[in-house]
Amino acid sequence: MKVLLIRPHLNKTVTTIKKLMFGEPLGLECVSAILKEQGHEVLLVDFLAESKRNLRKYIKSFKPDVVGFTSQCSDISNVLYLAEKTKKINHKITVIVGGIQVTITPEAYFSRYVDYVVKTTTRENMKALMEQIEKDTDEEIMGVFSKKRQFQSTISSCENEYVKPDRDAAKKYRHKYKYAGYQPYATIQTSYGCRNHCSFCIRRKLEGPGLKERPIEDVVAEIEELKEDYVMICDSDFLINEKRLIRFLDLLEERKIKKTYICYGSVNSILEKEYLFKRLSENGVKAVIVGLESFTDAFLKEYNKSANLDDNYKAVRILKKNGIATWGTFILHPDFSKEDFKTFKKYLKFLKPELISFTPLVPHFLTPLYKQYKDRLIYPRDDYEKWSFGDVIIYPSKMSLRRYYFEVLKLGIPANFNWCTIKYCFTTFPVKRNIGLMFGFDQILKVYIKNIFNPKKLPE
Repeated sequence: MKVLLIRPHLNKTVTTIKKLMFGEPLGLECVSAILKEQGHEVLLVDFLAESKRNLRKYIKSFKPDVVGFTSQCSDISNVLYLAEKTKKINHKITVIVGGIQVTITPEAYFSRYVDYVVKTTTRENMKALMEQIEKDTDEEIMGVFSKKRQFQSTISSCENEYVKPDRDAAKKYRHKYKYAGYQPYATIQTSYGCRNHCSFCIRRKLEGPGLKERPIEDVVAEIEELKEDYVMICDSDFLINEKRLIRFLDLLEERKIKKTYICYGSVNSILEKEYLFKRLSENGVKAVIVGLESFTDAFLKEYNKSANLDDNYKAVRILKKNGIATWGTFILHPDFSKEDFKTFKKYLKFLKPELISFTPLVPHFLTPLYKQYKDRLIYPRDDYEKWSFGDVIIYPSKMSLRRYYFEVLKLGIPANFNWCTIKYCFTTFPVKRNIGLMFGFDQILKVYIKNIFNPKKLPE
């Protein structure tokens, strides 16, 4: 069969950092690999990378039997819109929806325009699904909800199976994918799960509590095949396993692989392996995304972080000492006072991470925070596009919502346009990339400014 795979565009109303971080559709590339293994013809279209987004053109020219959409929390309405449009162009086309948001809330896609909602993906269930479509049967399939069965299932779901991505499927878009100032870049995942128990994080719920690691030899072989010079390792904590990390470095050196890496790493993993960072830097690790989260031990304790402020400081200094940038992520708590914002600003000046990003505290319903903040939610749980980790979700307790956005703006501008960050960006990235970064921050700032001066747009 012929299968058209589509990553939808983002809704313009969603707070997004697309101009800063815009990666390949890794999930669709994995699905493409499975389908091609099974003999199907696949065309991948990335509407996030296209400006015209002409669905009709692709359906008329490719003539697919199946159209599959991937989804995140910020594009549910767009997925349903495109599903409806697909059926109106040709009602005989089978429409499938999958992706991270389906794993979290499959019911959001139970629509008359969607035939199958795929919560988890394996070679086995994809084969069963394609055979069912071809033969027009209606048996239950693990991990799949079917419109023929009123989206009901008595079979429990399964875990996603790792499949080497079909990167050629997105070949025409690869030059557009970027992570901050690194472009073009490729994404690779080498492990699943997390050892940490951060109260705000849903990744542990999605990937499982245990750490499942791919053979590092397979990982390095995949990296060696990449055409891109920049590689984003998207594990929750790539630095966690000391023996595996040493083997990774051994293989890079043996094969003389020269690339630039960005990875996620926890404070504890950095502290535990201080002696390795000189070697990591020499082998291309140039930035580590670290969840520093806050400026007080009290807030860190509330987030169930296993590190304290002193640990954070030591970790940042270890990275700086070895020429590796800290891309620090922080959480904006709804109980901040004006004084807290001032203290936060002073802390950032003291810590000096090279890049800084802020995320409002999001009490996702898969975390314990949902029950704690349920009575203070600004948006209902099913207003999915507001739960994209960009908008303030919880009513502030110590100031008005308008004032809170104003304080965030006052914090964000100097935090992202300080001398440390500017110097880092202009000595690390080409001028063209820095202009892109500035416009990316500009898009986020516009959202906060809009919320400050248009309070009637905010829920009462």
